Amino acid sequence: MFLNRKIQASGIAEVVIAISVIALCIGIASLVFVRSTKSTVNFQQVRKQTEIQSQLWEKLYSQENEVEAPEDLQLEIQSTSNDSIDVLIFKASDGKVVLKQDWWHE
Repeated sequence: MFLNRKIQASGIAEVVIAISVIALCIGIASLVFVRSTKSTVNFQQVRKQTEIQSQLWEKLYSQENEVEAPEDLQLEIQSTSNDSIDVLIFKASDGKVVLKQDWWHE
C-alpha cells in the first residue's frame, strides 16, 4: 500500500520547497493586507482632492483667477519666487494639508 512505500529524497525536498513557497506567499499577502488596512489615505480626502482639482481645471479653462476653497476647507495662498505662480494650499479643519497646487495668475 501507499504507506509501506519509501519516499524518495527528491520528493521530500519538493514538498519542503512547496510548503516554503506557500508560507512565503501567505506571509506577503498578510503584510499587504495589514498595510492596506493601516493606510493613511482617507478616501474622503481623495474625493475632496478630485473635486478641488476639477474646480481648478474649470477655472483655468475659463481663465478665472479667483480661487475659492470648498466650504469645509481653508485656503492658504503662498507666493513663490516666480511672479506669476502662487502655491494654493487647501487645509482641512484639523490643519492637515489636503492638496497643494501651483496656480498661475496674471
